[in-house]
Amino acid sequence: MGEKKYRICQNCGTTNLNRDYCKKCGELININLKRRLQREQSAVEKKASIEKRPKNRITVFFEKATKNENPLIRLTAKFFYSIWVIIIAIGSFLAFIIGYVAA
Repeated sequence: MGEKKYRICQNCGTTNLNRDYCKKCGELININLKRRLQREQSAVEKKASIEKRPKNRITVFFEKATKNENPLIRLTAKFFYSIWVIIIAIGSFLAFIIGYVAA
């Protein structure tokens, strides 16, 4: 048979056997479930706060330019965006090397 788990509700003081929610008041009493739900809620809030941040002007410019109807503008924007990504990658690599050597 299963393991018996007695949990005492912090809200009303009722002892519950093998339950996640209190049978009297409905309060969540399983601490592991409560922590998991809190982690999921904080992850959703963090994702929402990241999405609310304003985008960089360069990123907005390239997003608009790559969706332009004119193929010449679209290809030019993609070309310069590729160069931009390469420059950022090289800069990040150099920063990593400098930080690694300094430590």
